[in-house]
Amino acid sequence: MRVVNDCRPALLHRDNGADLESINKQHIATATTPDRRQAELWSLVLLSAGIANLSEYRYPDYLVMVEEDQAERAALEIQDYERENRNWPPPKNLGPVTMVEEEKRPPTVLLMGTLLVFHMITGPFSAESTWFSRGAVDSRAILEGGEWWRLITALTLHSGPGHLLGNLFIGGVIIHYLSKVFGTGLGWFMVIAAGTIANYVNVAARGSGHISVGFSTAVFAAVGLLCGIQLKLTNLRSVLLPLGAGAALLAMLGSSGERTDLGAHLWGLVVGLLLGAAWRLPWNTLRSWSWSGKQTAMLTLTLLAVWYAWAKALAG
Repeated sequence: MRVVNDCRPALLHRDNGADLESINKQHIATATTPDRRQAELWSLVLLSAGIANLSEYRYPDYLVMVEEDQAERAALEIQDYERENRNWPPPKNLGPVTMVEEEKRPPTVLLMGTLLVFHMITGPFSAESTWFSRGAVDSRAILEGGEWWRLITALTLHSGPGHLLGNLFIGGVIIHYLSKVFGTGLGWFMVIAAGTIANYVNVAARGSGHISVGFSTAVFAAVGLLCGIQLKLTNLRSVLLPLGAGAALLAMLGSSGERTDLGAHLWGLVVGLLLGAAWRLPWNTLRSWSWSGKQTAMLTLTLLAVWYAWAKALAG
């Protein structure tokens, strides 16, 4: 809103409570706005306060005109109205999921395919393999040696074809949907970030002597992210349903198998839930990141982080 003191002659377009005698008096613009509906609303506010007014369109703005002796009072009425209604209407409920328009067909197959290609290079788990000896999660090396990059590189390694295929198919479906919600760049950034954090929490909780590999920690982080954005803390049912869905998937897919790292899966789900819930906070500005340039930048940053982690690992 702009409150003005403009005494220039006006071409009066609308009579809002002004009689013929008042029209002949000098009017000034007490407030201007480029929004016609806003000008009409202010006019009604003034009428409700007993202040006759006139509306005029003077490119590029709409002017609300009042008699000179009413100008100060009219400006105060409008300012009071705006102050009292600053947060009205309340922001719309985000709803459970809002899609990013540009991400109707995220390149999930291409990105998940890099895990397949990388597995063809590294082969299955072997203690003698340079890839696994330098890239797997090793709690002692991380906690005592400061080799933080293992938290990232381990997400790209798999113990065998079965381990890999399970993550490709299940993870591909989940991350594909996640990319439609967050966008490809931001979606993959959050998945890798959550998986990395979960690996660290798991290592810190289990202590020395723990070794693990696999993208499944990031997959369960993606599940947690999807569940987290469904949470509404004011509605008990909306809290229990996503939590129950995540727990059920963890029980079905994340707690069986000889080499299954239940701790990593659990922490992946928990970290994802927390990040997903944070996504719904009012101060979060990342929801507006639908511009493809920002998504590309985030995807590039994510890929560079993985590349840099492997560069550190192989340089050791």
